[in-house]
Amino acid sequence: MTIRVRTIRDEERETLGQWERADGVVAYRHARVLLLSAQGWRCARIAEALGLHVQTVRDLIKAFNADGLDAVTPRPRSGGRPPTLPPETGEAAEDLTRQDPPLEEGRGTWTLHGLARVLTQRLEGLRAISHESIRRVLGARDVLYRQAKAWLTSPDPRYALHKAQRDRLLALARAVPDGAAVWLDQSWFSRWPYRYRAWASRPPRVPQRWNEAVDTTALYAALEDDSQEAFLGWAEGQPNTGNTIAFLEALLAHYQALGKRFIVLLWDHAPWHTCQGTRRWVREYNRRAKQEGLTRLVLCYLPVRSPWLMPLEAIFGWVKHQVLGPRLFGTIKRFQEAVERAFRDRVEAAQPRRARYWAASAAARKLRSVV
Repeated sequence: MTIRVRTIRDEERETLGQWERADGVVAYRHARVLLLSAQGWRCARIAEALGLHVQTVRDLIKAFNADGLDAVTPRPRSGGRPPTLPPETGEAAEDLTRQDPPLEEGRGTWTLHGLARVLTQRLEGLRAISHESIRRVLGARDVLYRQAKAWLTSPDPRYALHKAQRDRLLALARAVPDGAAVWLDQSWFSRWPYRYRAWASRPPRVPQRWNEAVDTTALYAALEDDSQEAFLGWAEGQPNTGNTIAFLEALLAHYQALGKRFIVLLWDHAPWHTCQGTRRWVREYNRRAKQEGLTRLVLCYLPVRSPWLMPLEAIFGWVKHQVLGPRLFGTIKRFQEAVERAFRDRVEAAQPRRARYWAASAAARKLRSVV
């Protein structure tokens, strides 16, 4: 026997139209069942279109035909079973996570089962709680089992002094038109593939590197603090004193051609920066520069083991991530070209952001001077 909806009055049709446009899923389905039935659709077809059981469609139409809209108006559900956990359970569980587990737990960090066991012992009115309930109440307070983040610190006992010296020399170089502040760092690469992640249908295979020393090349990079101009140079093998001095000679000739009176060179405590050979060359060069009117070199050593103070560290890390992978470059030259291209792309991409930073910093300094 085919069941169809009775004639829908105008005011009922208006209410059903409002249900169709409402956010509630139940109200929308009830309205569609009745309106489609009024259009001549069979119950089986309505059920298939709306994803309902055919008996549900029949019951809705029967209820509407018998008692009108009141019989099919969605009712709010009851609150369900009252909560069984004391209201202070979440706060007590969060407080426990800030403490070390008891020695009898035998663990350095809390487990959900351990938290449940201790809570039932300490919290009055809590007879039992599952580990999933612990997870839920902690998640509601945004307490999750998270990976710890490493916090880098410098062992340099004169960290504050070296950092203050860096800030003074940077301010000096920015204030003097014929001076420049230059960051200098280096990193070495190999053209052989690295076991990095890559898109592939199966894990990429990379050859074993038996003769890595032959294919290692060092990239020296100098980045001017103000203009963000990058001056690059390659050296065979890994960085050493001879390669460092050769790069300094080329860098100073570059700034001599630009008419700079001095440059402040900011670098770390790498062995080829602090060795006697490099220091002796710098003293002899500055003596000659004073006599011949060349560009002077002012060294500024950053605090020991403080890579966050060296902007080139982040650039080198990004470049290695972009270029190195499960791929073998045919020649060292092609590999070096790829590295240089990635390096300059990174520097150029950071320039607008850096310009906004300096503009904001200048505005803040001006505001402080006014105040």
